[in-house]
Amino acid sequence: MHMLGGRGQKQNAQRGGFPERRILDVPSVTPRTMREVQRIAQEDFAFDILQITENAGRAAAAVALAMTGGHGRGQRVVILAGGGNMGAAGLAAARHLVNWGCHVEPVFAEVETEMSFGARRQVQILRKAGIIEAVGESTSEDTMEQHLHDADLVIDAINGYGFEGPATGISAALINLLLESRRPTLALDVPTGLKATTGEPTEPCIEATTTLALDLPKVGVVAPAARPYVGELYLADLGIPRAVYERAGVIVGSTFADGPIIRIRR
Repeated sequence: MHMLGGRGQKQNAQRGGFPERRILDVPSVTPRTMREVQRIAQEDFAFDILQITENAGRAAAAVALAMTGGHGRGQRVVILAGGGNMGAAGLAAARHLVNWGCHVEPVFAEVETEMSFGARRQVQILRKAGIIEAVGESTSEDTMEQHLHDADLVIDAINGYGFEGPATGISAALINLLLESRRPTLALDVPTGLKATTGEPTEPCIEATTTLALDLPKVGVVAPAARPYVGELYLADLGIPRAVYERAGVIVGSTFADGPIIRIRR
């Protein structure tokens, strides 16, 4: 592993070939600030939520592939998808993973009629592509246990940074089954059940192998108490311009100068 000069950067990360940065060199944001960033991006910079979803999905797929050994291995990936924007990102990742040779099994925590516009759009794409057939809460516990038993990786895309928990209903049941299975897990942005504001876990809470923070890590994710639930921490660039962050009072700097996905070294 070769070191670059200054600021704790490395040419190659220990896992996946991703560049590294020290956690002290990466700003973190509160959920409230992130909501303001997304508002500015959409209202003042003509950003579409679908753009953000697609960028998040592709980054998630790239990290998932790195966690399971790369292309051409026929990995089995289970995606736990909620009904909001994070679920949409997980479903976007599913499409990329299928294209890259993985076997993907989406499991839904919401019925389609209760999903956000973005999540429904991703469901429509996957259905037309023949990747899924029906959406609902009909997956039996035995079937879900078998999916998890066979999985090389599980992607937690149940809830995003706005969720403060605790998880209930089908979401809680999925988390508990995952915890029992002890399968390697990639959490998107914030492990479901972890408070993005404080890093405090609620019951039940995903215990991720790796968490992929989106655009900037939320303050709860980098809190010391959250580390057992976050696992290794990566960060993905969603393409939001620095000017958007500056308008929200956040200085991003050169966080992604070495690449669109970085590993955060703590």
